[in-house]
Amino acid sequence: MTSPGWQSLLKRLADDEVILPVFENQMLSETWPDSYQVTIDSGPYYGAGDGYFHPSTHPLMGARELYYRFHPDTRDLIQRERRSMQSLMTMTVGSALHAILQTQFQMAGLISSPDMIEVEYVNHQHHVRGRLDMIVDHPNGDRIPVEIKTINSFSFKNQLKSGIKESWDAQVSLALDELGFDQGVLLMVEAGWPYQMREFVVPRNDALLERVYAKFDLVREAIKTNTPPEYCCSFESAEMKKCDARFSCWLEDEEKV
Repeated sequence: MTSPGWQSLLKRLADDEVILPVFENQMLSETWPDSYQVTIDSGPYYGAGDGYFHPSTHPLMGARELYYRFHPDTRDLIQRERRSMQSLMTMTVGSALHAILQTQFQMAGLISSPDMIEVEYVNHQHHVRGRLDMIVDHPNGDRIPVEIKTINSFSFKNQLKSGIKESWDAQVSLALDELGFDQGVLLMVEAGWPYQMREFVVPRNDALLERVYAKFDLVREAIKTNTPPEYCCSFESAEMKKCDARFSCWLEDEEKV
């Protein structure tokens, strides 16, 4: 009769997972230490106000919203996200889980050096700046780009059924494109008991990249000419009421006030 640990490992292999079977095997080994140090980055978002499009935030935003978010005359007027204890704890727990996993992957011998954690990249052509969570050195010789996403238990179950979000696809694809990979892994982590993990192999989505790059280029050109792109949503729509750029976007037009 196989042990629960081996049953889990065999199931991961049967599900065609790439990195989790190796990672789990290392963590369950008798050589795993009783204690270890983890460093958590609790500083502000590294790219705030740098003028670049960011893979985790901007790919699916409408061109007009991006115009007002980046235009020098309106970018400081856009409402910033209101901080709450809940949002701070969500961000802190997510950062902690990222740091724990990155440390554990390094201890398991699956990350060759600290440079392979939080790998920064800049796409100068389309003005994109981002960071990839880690690049894993697989025992089979492959180097695998990995993006970690921590989500609550309810969302975790839903994503298991529906697959990765389009925003995650765009984020991973942007990193793959600039770092020179054809595919990577999105590692989805449940931020709560029983802390399940699931990996998705993500091929670079060139069709999605083409649309995202075209939109970014359009926005930058529109800013140069002070010409806002077409409206992303309808006046007084639910989309408009949720948009942080709505006052700069709609209410500058006296006919819409």
